[in-house]
Amino acid sequence: MVAEPDARALALAREIVRVGYPEDKRETLFGAAADAMLKQMREVMLAKLNNDPAAKAIIEDSIARFVVLGKGVMTRHIPAFMEGYAHAYAREFTPAELETILAFVRTPAGSHFFLRASSILSDPTFVQANAAYLRELQPLIDDMRESLTKRLLEYYQAHPPRASVGS
Repeated sequence: MVAEPDARALALAREIVRVGYPEDKRETLFGAAADAMLKQMREVMLAKLNNDPAAKAIIEDSIARFVVLGKGVMTRHIPAFMEGYAHAYAREFTPAELETILAFVRTPAGSHFFLRASSILSDPTFVQANAAYLRELQPLIDDMRESLTKRLLEYYQAHPPRASVGS
């Protein structure tokens, strides 16, 4: 079990979260970060389907429907994420460091930093670096998926699945 953070540190961290991530901007901030990463993943991981537009369209349609549903789930969890940030900040930083961070987030530069931090995910240099990473990762993912599918099929043929309990 994780230790509870110091009460003073937690109060400071909650204030950092309140000021740094204004409640009326949180959904947009989280959504923009998710959109940026998904866009990059789509471009790289679906590139092998460029020669099959119909298959690509099926996958794109499924992803689009999933994103709509997923964002609804994400939105419901934002309050817990914010509380998680506060607890993590309170455990990671000393009260003195949190006071310095809070003073920073209250400045125009600090506010801008917190509100725009996830926008780096869409910066062309980051996008280029991430695309190279994803291109190199894709064959590993494909191999793992094929291996996992084979192993699970073999396992379930020998041990048919039963109804889950408690989930």
